[in-house]
Amino acid sequence: MIFFKITKNDKISSGIEFNAVIVSIVILFLSINTLSNQIFSSSRLDLTQNDLFTLNDGTLSILKTIDEPITLKLFFSDKLSRNIAPMREYGQRVREIIEEYKNKSDGKIIIERVDPEPFTDNEDLAILYGLQGMQISQAGEKFYFGLVATNSTDDISIIPFFEQERETYLEYDLTRIINDLANPKKKKLGLITTLPINGGLAYPDAPSSEYVTPWEIYNRLNEIFEVVALSNELDRIPDDIDLLMIVHPKDIKFKTRYAIDQFVMKGKGAIFFVDPYSEVQRNALPIEQRRTYIPGSNLNTLFNNYGAYVEPGMIVGDRLAGRKVTIGRGSNSRITTYVLWIALSNEYMNPNNLITNELESILTNTPGAIIRSEEAESLFEILYSSSQDSMLIERFKIQFRPDPTLLLSEFEPINKNLPFAVRLSGKFNSAYIENAPVNEDTSPIPLHKDHLTSTSNGNIIIFADTDILANNTWTQKQDNFGKETFNPIADNGSLVINAVESLAGGGELISLRTRGTAVRPFIIVEELQKEAETKYRETEQSLQEDLRVTEEKLRDLQRGASIATQDGAPILSKEQADTLQEFKDQIVTIRKKLRDVRRDLRVEIEELGLKLKIYNIWVMPILVSISAIFVFINRRRRRVKHLATMRESN
Repeated sequence: MIFFKITKNDKISSGIEFNAVIVSIVILFLSINTLSNQIFSSSRLDLTQNDLFTLNDGTLSILKTIDEPITLKLFFSDKLSRNIAPMREYGQRVREIIEEYKNKSDGKIIIERVDPEPFTDNEDLAILYGLQGMQISQAGEKFYFGLVATNSTDDISIIPFFEQERETYLEYDLTRIINDLANPKKKKLGLITTLPINGGLAYPDAPSSEYVTPWEIYNRLNEIFEVVALSNELDRIPDDIDLLMIVHPKDIKFKTRYAIDQFVMKGKGAIFFVDPYSEVQRNALPIEQRRTYIPGSNLNTLFNNYGAYVEPGMIVGDRLAGRKVTIGRGSNSRITTYVLWIALSNEYMNPNNLITNELESILTNTPGAIIRSEEAESLFEILYSSSQDSMLIERFKIQFRPDPTLLLSEFEPINKNLPFAVRLSGKFNSAYIENAPVNEDTSPIPLHKDHLTSTSNGNIIIFADTDILANNTWTQKQDNFGKETFNPIADNGSLVINAVESLAGGGELISLRTRGTAVRPFIIVEELQKEAETKYRETEQSLQEDLRVTEEKLRDLQRGASIATQDGAPILSKEQADTLQEFKDQIVTIRKKLRDVRRDLRVEIEELGLKLKIYNIWVMPILVSISAIFVFINRRRRRVKHLATMRESN
C-alpha cells in the first residue's frame, strides 16, 4: 500500500494555489469580456427563427449605393417608456436593428439618439419635424418614438411613430427611407383609372357621390414612385413616363388603347387591373342605382396579341378558398361559404417568382380568370390562382342580389386551377398591325411617327380584379392619435408594390415587406387556455341544461301548489320545499364546478410557468456550475498528477 502524508505547509501551499487560480479565472473573465467588446463589437450571431436582427440582401445592396452620409435621428422618450413595457421592449428592437444598419454601412449611416423629455427643446424639435406624440398623462406629457432621416442635401424623410402593428415592415420602412435619401430621384408611374384611387368622387357619374381620400395603395405607391395621373382620353403616353398602371379601363377611348399598345411595344413595363365585376365600383353608387347593369372592364383587344385574355362576363368561384360569411339576422343568422370572396394562402402563389414568393395571404373579391392565348409567343407565368375546387360563374347571377347559399348549392367544380394574375414577357405583337386604329365613330386614328408593330422585350402584368386594391379588402382602419391609419390584414399591398417594382427593375425592396416579428406568443399556454375554455363551455352548457330542467320541474310544482300565503310568502308543500332546496344545492354545485374548471386552467398554466422558472433560474445555472466544478477538479487532478510525475523523475 502507498500512503500520502500531507503536511501543514502542503495545505498552505494548496490554499495559496487555489486562491491564485480563482483570481486568475476572474481576471481572465474580465479580460475576455473587455477584449470581446472591443474586437467583436460589430459581430452578431442571430439565432431568432426569422433572422430578425439580420439585414436582408436587398438592404445590403441598397446600403452599398450610399455615396454620402445619411443621419438617422431616433427620437425615443426613454424616461417615459419605463412605465410602458411593450414600447420599451420594441424600442430596444428598433435600436438594435438601426445599429446593424450602421455596422453594415461602412460609416455612411450616422445615428443620433434624442430623448424628447416633456417641455424641453428636444420635444419642440420633435414637434417641428412632425413626429406624433402619444399622450400618457393628464399633465400633457407625450411619449415620442419616431425617426428623422436626412442626407447631405437637406432632404428629409420621417417615420412619425413606430407602430408595433407594422413590425413586420420595420426593415422595409427603414430601408425605403435610406433608399429615398440615397437615390432621391423617383421613377414616374403613369396612372390611368376610372376608380378614385388617387382621391376624388367615389363615382364621378353619380351627382350624389361622396368625396373619398386617396386609397392606401396609392399612398404606398406614392412613397416609392412619382405617380402621375393620366387622362383616359390621351392619344400618346408622355415619353418621361417610366411605367404604366391601368385600373378598370371600362370607358377608355380607342385612341388611348392605341397609345397604351405603343407604350408596351417600346418594352416599358405596364400593369393592368381589369375586372368582370368590380364591387368597389358598385358600392360607390347610390343604393337606388346598385341594381343597374354595371359593365366590367377588359383590354382583350390588346391582351390577345400579347399572349392572354380575360374571360369576359365570367367570375371565379372557389369552394375551398371561399371566405366564411354570416347571412341572416338575429336568431335566423348562419355562417356559410361565399365562393366569390376568396382568401388565398401561399400554397396558391408562385414560389419561384420574386413578386409572390414571400407573401402569406391575398384577399380578392369576385375575380375573373386569365386564359393563355393559343398562338402566344410570350412567356406566360402565373403569379397566383384558385384552388382546383373552383368554377366559372356568369356575372348575371350576382348582378342584382348575390345569394351565397344558392351559389354554394349549385356549385360544380371544374377541377382546375384558374389564374387570377399572370406575368407576360418576351415576344409581343401589336394589336395594330393589319388594321389601322380607329375611333369610336370609325374615323381613323393617326399612327405615331415611330409606330411599332412588335417587340421582343414585352413586359406586363395582368390582374383580373380591381377589388384587390380597395382599402376595405386588405386593410383594417384604426384611429392613431386622431389620425386615420390602415393596417394590413393581407399582403395585397405588398403584392401590388412588388409587381410594380419588378416592372421598374427595382427588386431590392421586394423581399423586405413581410419580415418576422419579435413578439413570440406562448403557444403552449394559448393551447392550454383554448382547451380549458372548450371544457368550460361544454361544462357550462351541460350544467345550464340541468338548471333548465330543474326550473321547469319547480314551475310545474308551483302551478299545482296552494296559492295561500303567510306574511307575503307562499306556503310550500314538503315536496316543493325539498325541490327548492335541491335547486339551491344544485346552483352551489354548478358554481363550484365552473370554478374548478377555471382553477384547473390556472393550475396548468402556473405549473408550466413554475417549470420554466425552475429551468431558467435554477437548473441551467446549476448545470453550468457543476460543469465548471468538474472542469476545475479534472484540471486539478491533472496538475497534481503532473507534479507527482515531475517529482518522481527528479
